Amino acid sequence: MLSEADLNIIVYTLFLLSGLPLSYRYAAFMVKHTGMVIPHFFISVMLNLCVGLLGIVGWIFFAPRISIYFTLGGIYLGSGITALSLFILITLLLIKRKALLKSFDHWITS
Repeated sequence: MLSEADLNIIVYTLFLLSGLPLSYRYAAFMVKHTGMVIPHFFISVMLNLCVGLLGIVGWIFFAPRISIYFTLGGIYLGSGITALSLFILITLLLIKRKALLKSFDHWITS
């Protein structure tokens, strides 16, 4: 049986991981419909960062009830997941940039 701390770590991790598809979908949708790459990539990165920071701040409010080590471990986990998520997002957006712009051209001409 999972304890309360285990369930909180699972929910915390899933919340942090939800920032990646959310921010990617935003950038893909907006680039396809406006054709502007840099502004929407920047907003997407900031959206991902905000989700990560919101999760870490929420963790800081919850975790001290259990222990200081649990709190610090969660902060390190959240920072690592957020950094990895940002790296994956930027890489994915740069790789998909031409395809997104091509779909913008197709959307305009049809």
